[in-house]
Amino acid sequence: MALELNYSTLSGQESMLRDSVRCKAFQQAIAAAVTPGCTVLDIGAGTGILSLFAAQAGAGHVYAVEQTQIVDVARRIVAANGFSERVTVIQGDITKVELPERVDVIVSEWLGSYAVDENLLPVVVQARERWLKPGGRMIPESVKVWMAPAFDELLQQEVDFWRSEPYGIDLELISRNAAQRMDCFCNHINRKHLLCEPQLMWDIDCRSCSLNSVSRPWRFRSQFTTEHEGEFNVLAAWFQANLFGKVGVTNGPSDPDTHWGRQIFPVGKNLFLKEGSQVEVDFTHEPRGKGESRALWSIKQGDYHFNSEGTTLLVQADEPRN
Repeated sequence: MALELNYSTLSGQESMLRDSVRCKAFQQAIAAAVTPGCTVLDIGAGTGILSLFAAQAGAGHVYAVEQTQIVDVARRIVAANGFSERVTVIQGDITKVELPERVDVIVSEWLGSYAVDENLLPVVVQARERWLKPGGRMIPESVKVWMAPAFDELLQQEVDFWRSEPYGIDLELISRNAAQRMDCFCNHINRKHLLCEPQLMWDIDCRSCSLNSVSRPWRFRSQFTTEHEGEFNVLAAWFQANLFGKVGVTNGPSDPDTHWGRQIFPVGKNLFLKEGSQVEVDFTHEPRGKGESRALWSIKQGDYHFNSEGTTLLVQADEPRN
């Protein structure tokens, strides 16, 4: 199963631009990080919104690097806002682009639903090593990724529909496929659907993490203990990003909805768990090239075992998108 997101078209950018939680958080972080006259690199500039935030904050010059044809829109938006002299829009691969100088601040919205799933952090780290001045500032500064066993009501409703023999037809085969479907944008999963407190999967320091550390498989193994009885059919994952200073953004289940939503990882069937039940989780995120990754996960709960066959996440972009 593949999840495809196209960030090279204007329609692919609209959900992010409409996400006021996301945009306002980055605007505040950029205003805090950018000092008058400093230079800024915006990686995967998209429509150029973060570059414009930097220009508004007083940046002396902003290099907005974007690989896709959306640069044509970015240039027009930059011009319409009167920043053409201070924002240079460059079409190209950030790993190959040559800039005229090192920069004081790097900003990039490389985050997927559980942060690393779009596998764009390695691109940012490479750019950081090439273009950030010593002591320069990164936005985001750090990112934490969380996971918890949960119940997805909408997923279960879909499974129940296919199992009900609609129209008098046995569609059990489709119900099995639905029960294992991986999805994101799951804003409907909130705190009440979690069976226990989340656990930290990974804590990423974007200012110092090495290219090797963010390019190899990410592994999480742990055991959860349910804090109340309830139904269980997915693992839910999300991120908590510290953008700069005290400014952050998250797509967590207790926070305002965003375009990211939570990421879910189905566990094959619906289980009813008593308080104090143990759920063993083994999760691996495998980078598979720029913009592509694969998730593999398994759970053990009592006599029940589930192993995913692997899900490939695809985004049609070679760089982070803003």
